[in-house]
Amino acid sequence: MARLFISQERLDSWTAENRIVIDGEVMTLTDGGRRFTIRPAVLFTSVSGSDADPNSLVGTVRDEDALATMGADCYMTSVIVDETAYDVVNGFVGDPMPRG
Repeated sequence: MARLFISQERLDSWTAENRIVIDGEVMTLTDGGRRFTIRPAVLFTSVSGSDADPNSLVGTVRDEDALATMGADCYMTSVIVDETAYDVVNGFVGDPMPRG
């Protein structure tokens, strides 16, 4: 199973529906028991006020470490990279854990 992006909204919904259990950095699906390590990340959805994407980030997901390496400035649903402002969806990257 591949890495996945889970929006904060989706995570909240799944939690309310008892579809997942979160324990620290581990998310477990209640149906089937699949486990994922999760870490905060954002999905870049658009460039604010422009169609130009000089950093080729729209449609990509970056975790906190990658954002720090890029020197990104994050605030709520916006991220500024260099001098370009992006609209983002906050959430988490989930990496599948081995079964067992």
